[in-house]
Amino acid sequence: MTRLVFTISFMLVILTTGCGAPNYVPDITLRQTGPIIDAIAEFHDLYTAYPLLSGKESFGLDAPKVKRVDPSELTRQVESELLKELDAAGVFSRVTRFDPHPDVILSGRITALHEEYRPQLWAQIPDGIPYVGIIAQLLRIKTHVSSGEAYLTLFVLKPNGEVLGTYTGKSTFKETFNPTNDVPPGARLNRALSEAVHQIQNEISRDVQLRKLVSRQGSRYSVYPLQTS
Repeated sequence: MTRLVFTISFMLVILTTGCGAPNYVPDITLRQTGPIIDAIAEFHDLYTAYPLLSGKESFGLDAPKVKRVDPSELTRQVESELLKELDAAGVFSRVTRFDPHPDVILSGRITALHEEYRPQLWAQIPDGIPYVGIIAQLLRIKTHVSSGEAYLTLFVLKPNGEVLGTYTGKSTFKETFNPTNDVPPGARLNRALSEAVHQIQNEISRDVQLRKLVSRQGSRYSVYPLQTS
C-alpha cells in the first residue's frame, strides 16, 4: 500500500511539473548543400518585427518554469546561429560577419518565432479531484499541448544595397503529447526554425536568376552546378 501511494504521488509530481525545462536556446540544423555560389557573403543585422520586440506578440518560448529571454538577446542568439549554419551549409562559399570586399550582403527579419507549451486545461488537476492526472496517465491520454510558429525572411543584396533576392521560410506546429526528456520545451520551436531556414536555403539554391546576377558581378565570382536537396 505504501509503495502504491508513493507511485501515485510521484506520477502526480511528474504531471504537474512536467520534465525539467531549461531556458530556450535557438538551434538550427541544415543540410550541407554547397558551395552553390562561389561568393563571400557578409552577414549584417537580423531585425525583429516590432510587435515581438514590444511584447505585443509572443517571442521565444512560453512554458512553465522557463525564464523568458530578453527580445534583443534572443534576436542576437538567432542571428549568430543563422550565420553559423548558413556558412556550414555552403550555399555561399563563405558567410562571415565582416569581409573587406564582400561579394554580397545578407540581412534578414524575424516575423514570428514562438512556442506556447502548456498542460491542457483538463490536465491542470482541480481541487478535490486529486487523481485526475493518474487516470490520464493510465489511459495514455496526452496531457500537454504545444503550438507555435517560425517565420523568417532573408535578403541578399549587392554591397551597394541593391536587393538581389528576398527569401522566406515559414513553419507552424500544434501537437498534443506527454512530456519526455527527449523532446523538452523549445525542441519543437527549434524544429520549426530549422524547417523555415531550410526553406530559405532551398529557395536561394534554386534561384537561377540570383546565380546569374552574382556571376555577372566580376571575375572573382563563379557558379557551381545547381544542387538540390
